[in-house]
Amino acid sequence: MRPLVAFGFVVGLILTFAAGAVNVASAADPGRKLIVRFADDATAAGRLEAREKARTDFERLLPVQGMQLVEVEPGQSVAAARKVLEARPDVLYAEPNLTRHAFLVPNDPYFPSLWAMRNTGQSIRGVAGTPDADADVAEAWDAGVTGGTIVAVLDTGVDLTHPDLTANLLPGHDYVDGDERPADQNGHGTHVTGTIAADRGNGIGVAGVADDAAKVLPLRVLDANGSGSVATLIQAYGYAFQHGAKVVNLSLGSATPLQAEHDAIAAFQTMLFVSAAGNGGADEVGDNNDTSPTYPCAYLLPNVLCVAASDNRARLAPFSNFGALSVDLAAPGESIASTWTGGGYSWASGTSMAAPHVSGAAALMWSAAPSSQPHDIAAAIIGGVDRSPAFAGRSVSGGRLNVLRSLRAVASIPGGEPAGPPPGGGFGSGSGSGGSSTGPSGSAGDAVAPRVWVRARRRVPAARLASRGLAVRVRCSERCSLRLVLRRHGRAISVPLRVSLAAGTPRRLVVRVNRRGRALLRRRGAWPRLTLVVRASDRRGNRRIVRRGVRATR
Repeated sequence: MRPLVAFGFVVGLILTFAAGAVNVASAADPGRKLIVRFADDATAAGRLEAREKARTDFERLLPVQGMQLVEVEPGQSVAAARKVLEARPDVLYAEPNLTRHAFLVPNDPYFPSLWAMRNTGQSIRGVAGTPDADADVAEAWDAGVTGGTIVAVLDTGVDLTHPDLTANLLPGHDYVDGDERPADQNGHGTHVTGTIAADRGNGIGVAGVADDAAKVLPLRVLDANGSGSVATLIQAYGYAFQHGAKVVNLSLGSATPLQAEHDAIAAFQTMLFVSAAGNGGADEVGDNNDTSPTYPCAYLLPNVLCVAASDNRARLAPFSNFGALSVDLAAPGESIASTWTGGGYSWASGTSMAAPHVSGAAALMWSAAPSSQPHDIAAAIIGGVDRSPAFAGRSVSGGRLNVLRSLRAVASIPGGEPAGPPPGGGFGSGSGSGGSSTGPSGSAGDAVAPRVWVRARRRVPAARLASRGLAVRVRCSERCSLRLVLRRHGRAISVPLRVSLAAGTPRRLVVRVNRRGRALLRRRGAWPRLTLVVRASDRRGNRRIVRRGVRATR
């Protein structure tokens, strides 16, 4: 049995081999490659002509219709090639190939260290915990769920011979070295894999959330320094889909969005993408993802779950990113013991460690209810959280992962705690959402209000507001209906605007001021404070209200 090595580091947005959370490399360094997506009606001759005029060479197809990776020829700038490509009507977009980075009751001897599975208040690395500040994983094990739900772990690879992992590993692929042995040269991927599916009850090491219910498909997309390109990620999404994956664990990310990545995740709508929220900056203080988003976590798509990290005292981990609109829930992510390279074990902290707890929960739920769809699983995970003031206003759900309660939302299982609503009435009982829960078929009903992203200028000249209205950019996490109105002291000063949005599709709208509003804005010396109110509802009637302050200026 290998010792549990106490490295004592936080796995950051970039995980170096030695240790530590460091700043993300600049996203403005795209290398010499572009991801290009052609329109559906582009011909082969047209695509060739586009590449030649932009002085780029075809490298490979990507598994999304019309998408390919090209390399810019020597002597041609990347910016110039992109400009030439995007000027063509048969090119939807050309984007730099950005880099993403790693975010980091059985007889298993280290089980007492797994506070995320069962927290009795035990001391973890000198910090006494709060009883039951866990994810109710051990209680969920009592249900005896078994199966083979495939979880694709896109990471630094895995220790292929680790005695605690081999029973639950599938043959994978190495996109870094271009072979079929995704061996881990870093440790991050092995740690993530152990949390999902380390062999429970084998008398060694640790235990994974879904060891009897999941098989891990290891896909090495990050190198020994924990970095990899978006094009590689997109390729791996296609591989995961072709090999039957239901869950994709993404303990990685950076601060720049790409339409290509968004489109790829949206294209593989039968898979649930579980993404880490990120670990803040170099000062290890979490950022607000609503205002400083991390991707792919912040894509408002119905098959993306964004996960923050909690600690063993039922609080948000200090390094964890958060977001009332963009982060779905928290899960244990501080001082997590799991497998490590060389057949060993290690502590690690980070939202990278939180995401695989949710991926394991999703696999357990899918094995119990195989006919479930990604939105069923996501709704049950978000709706089943343990709500707490520590997470209120910092995530969509306002709570921490509860595996047992989420499992009971999709399947009828014996044992464990009695079925019932979460403490405090449960997510969806307040004014922010509504809808039904579990139906007789056993699949989870959608009781989760849509996430809504609203951007508008906070200060707008009164004369412009009166004549042109307020420009607003909005997105919904699922298909939704929106009603937008500007108010002053509770009274509408605009014409109500009603629109429908497709899932994840951004839309630019203009809220027009009514006659009363124009008179108010043209009054000399009156520079009122206004409120933009956005009401969103989905097809099940779940509702969310978002408010943004707007100041009319001289």
